[in-house]
Amino acid sequence: MGLSEQWASNIWLSGPLMGFFVAPIVGSLADKCHLKLGRRRPYMIGGLALLGVVSTLLACSKYFGDAGLGVAMAMFILMDGTINVIQTPLRALIADFAPPEQQATGQLMAATFQGLGGLIGYFIQKFLWTDPLEILPLFMVVLAINIVFVGITCFFVTEEHFPQAEGEKTTIAEPFVHLFKSIRGLSGKLAIVGSCVFFCWWALFSWWPTSSTWYMTIVMNGCCEDPSVIGYNGVCTDESYADCLEGQAINADVNILANVAQLVISLIIALLMNRGILVRVRFVWSALLVFGAALLIGSKFITGAWYAYLVGIGMAVPISGINSFPFAIVGTYNVSQEESSCETADGDKKKKETLE
Repeated sequence: MGLSEQWASNIWLSGPLMGFFVAPIVGSLADKCHLKLGRRRPYMIGGLALLGVVSTLLACSKYFGDAGLGVAMAMFILMDGTINVIQTPLRALIADFAPPEQQATGQLMAATFQGLGGLIGYFIQKFLWTDPLEILPLFMVVLAINIVFVGITCFFVTEEHFPQAEGEKTTIAEPFVHLFKSIRGLSGKLAIVGSCVFFCWWALFSWWPTSSTWYMTIVMNGCCEDPSVIGYNGVCTDESYADCLEGQAINADVNILANVAQLVISLIIALLMNRGILVRVRFVWSALLVFGAALLIGSKFITGAWYAYLVGIGMAVPISGINSFPFAIVGTYNVSQEESSCETADGDKKKKETLE
């Protein structure tokens, strides 16, 4: 639709920005939700409805004439927001229901299905997306799949209803106030986890938007302007353009293999932790992050297509950890704190009864 290469990379910033603003706000609102449907399910259903509207407008943006590019960019950014509206309460369900010893396993299984979803998405795209501007059939199929699985979750997971306390009031600014109070009141452990997650996603969003360009122009030394275009006066040759296309092919292959790797790695770690072989989540997560950092640092000094494949596929290792372990650690801390609070309250009650 005419978007420049620079803006095509810059628009990826919408992901972390939307995650930074939307996820905490949705989490805060869900925590204080008093609907009979529960705390998480109303936001999953609402996010799914928004996703349907936004994806339809994005798919049909070419019909908006001169405003089409602006509509497409706006809907692309909003789509990141709607995905966060669905994903935040969905991941919170695991933290709500799983006991401490199953938090990591549950989040790793979520990361496993995330890799499976990436694979399915690739093959759906390959068979349904033949024209770059005809994406409506693709989006409708993806939306239908989301409706099915979110619907199954909402139907089979029953949440406890938390009635609104007498005198409790909720204002428009309340979620933001609650959010910043929660950040200020974070315990040392949770603050460390939050800081680690921040830098993890910073690193990932330095890699994802630039990885395709890295394969095409650095690994393969390609030039990505088509010299066969009539009137072209640039510096690209047929050979350098062919190298660019080969880099694109490597990037596509790596994305498929990375999704397979994420699926397998997450599943293996989940099984090992479920059997008690891996027990220290923090150390496992640290090892995965160190492995990913070593791969990216190595790309500065090691060249060749073989290492490009290794980096692209190997990044599934830290991504599997980033998508699962922080949720598991936070969920475990929260459940442990709740149990400790309950034990303290029970102990105080028994002491009071004894004194009486």
